[in-house]
Amino acid sequence: MRLTFPIASLLLMSACSSGVETRISSSGIANPAAASFMISTVAGTSEDLRAAYALVAKNMVGRGFTMAKEAPLHLEITLDARGADLALATATGPMSSPKKRKPLQSCGDREYRFSVTLTRVADGLEIYKGRAAEYHCKMPVKEALPILVNAALADLGQPRGSYVVKRQARD
Repeated sequence: MRLTFPIASLLLMSACSSGVETRISSSGIANPAAASFMISTVAGTSEDLRAAYALVAKNMVGRGFTMAKEAPLHLEITLDARGADLALATATGPMSSPKKRKPLQSCGDREYRFSVTLTRVADGLEIYKGRAAEYHCKMPVKEALPILVNAALADLGQPRGSYVVKRQARD
């Protein structure tokens, strides 16, 4: 009986302070030559997507690439935020299963998914594709975005396939 309160306290704290898993997948060619790239943005792009484009461009420039209005490489990004209790599927099968709420969790999770694809304009060859996804209960997408961008681009030049990175977070 004396352990009831400490155990209940630990359960409450673990529901709020558990680690965050970043699910990452990457594919493409090894060691592509740094070159100039272009980004095609769409009018009416959301504030979060504009922020993502800026973060990606900064990351790419930091890796020796240069951004230009017309270039041999085209960079495309996608950003999605959805209720984590929804499943995603394609005609070929499931993409993402619904996430169940943790015991004593006070809010519903959202899944943030970010992807970047770098293709060669001349022939459509996919130079690199990186995806990163996380579940968050309280963290807004704007705060998660730098982590997702860095994770999605982490394997540029050395794609590693699918893996998970865990970290502690306030969410």
